[in-house]
Amino acid sequence: LRGSLPLHSCSVTIGHKALALMGPQGAGKSTAAAAFARLGYSVISEDVTALSESGGRYMVQPGYPRVNLWPESAEALFGDAHELPLVTPTWGKHFLALDRTNRFQSVPLPLGAIFLLRERNATAKTPRIEPMPAAPAIFDLVVNTYGNYLLDSEMRWREFLLLGRLLQEIPGLQPAKMYEG
Repeated sequence: LRGSLPLHSCSVTIGHKALALMGPQGAGKSTAAAAFARLGYSVISEDVTALSESGGRYMVQPGYPRVNLWPESAEALFGDAHELPLVTPTWGKHFLALDRTNRFQSVPLPLGAIFLLRERNATAKTPRIEPMPAAPAIFDLVVNTYGNYLLDSEMRWREFLLLGRLLQEIPGLQPAKMYEG
């Protein structure tokens, strides 16, 4: 909230750009980020993607070099949740240390795309990606800003301006809905 725009998302690097995976709690953001890391891509942030505006570009700032995973996700990706250490003994989440795997992007990168993860479809065999027009996308972005319950009216106004510019100024940025099905 100190001059950055925090999105409730994980971000991974593809080439020289960051790809934000945004969505509600339980949508699979961290699991997807860990899967990207397992495939050899770098993760730049987990849970919060802090965007800063610089020279007309939105830059993704590096977060902490780890991805937290529920045991089911750790098992699906690594075969055994116990292969990964616990975040704390009193909580069931495990973590993938990205700095130990050289899969952490420690330098800011320009934002290239945002994917909004939607509810899973249990009968789907493959993921589906659809472009989303900017008008409805603004609402999904507002809902998925981090700490939005802390904003007063002036801060909310600034957030709307930043989100509007985000949707207009980034060349080729087309938020997309991602469904399984």
